[in-house]
Amino acid sequence: MSNDSDDSCIVKHFESYAELDENSQQLLLSLEEGPEKWPKNTILWQQGDQSDSFYTLSKGWACSFRDLEDGTRQVLDVYVPGDIVGLREFSFRKRITSVVMLSDAELCAFPRHHLDHIFSSSLVLCSVMFMITSRDQAILLERLVNLGRRSAREKLAHFLVELSYRLLRTNAFVENHLSLPLSQSVLADALGLSAVHVSRTFQEFRQEGLLNTGNAHLELLDINGLQSVAGFDEFYLESPISES
Repeated sequence: MSNDSDDSCIVKHFESYAELDENSQQLLLSLEEGPEKWPKNTILWQQGDQSDSFYTLSKGWACSFRDLEDGTRQVLDVYVPGDIVGLREFSFRKRITSVVMLSDAELCAFPRHHLDHIFSSSLVLCSVMFMITSRDQAILLERLVNLGRRSAREKLAHFLVELSYRLLRTNAFVENHLSLPLSQSVLADALGLSAVHVSRTFQEFRQEGLLNTGNAHLELLDINGLQSVAGFDEFYLESPISES
């Protein structure tokens, strides 16, 4: 593999799903635009903006959200380093969500109109794209179960453990403890809970030695313990068929 592909955001992501030959790597490299830095709290795009590209999150964290009529918001997803941002919207002319940086971040743009070239040039890349979107859909389905049928303790624990598994997928180093740049308000908006409810649940988790909070960060002290609280089953995050 070339040095350029070693540094490529999207090549690294695609290779977590399937081995890419040199031609596929070079095709991705030719279509990917260079990384740009985005400061914390910067809006990447607003709902209704023109949908002309998706991005690979090389460094940092972001979230997608919808503003509601009553002034509140629903956080739809939290993106971790290595994730693809905006892939759900590539078939729409306008953005269906807004995206904001949760920390200082670095993103690589991938113009939407270049997808036709990928689809016509590489069966491997087409397959990987399908696997990525299928796994994204599985995460959303599990999120619906989490929102609708689990207690507040289970919701919070499940969401945090899922993030740790997703970080492993993008080759991040994860032990039994992990620091996340997530405020209580972001988690409340993601899980349909009040800030007071999140704070009370976090107090319980702190007393149980599962996590620490402070300065808009979460430190997961015992991921295995949180997994037990959530009754977490990683089946929906399993490796693609091609790796079996």
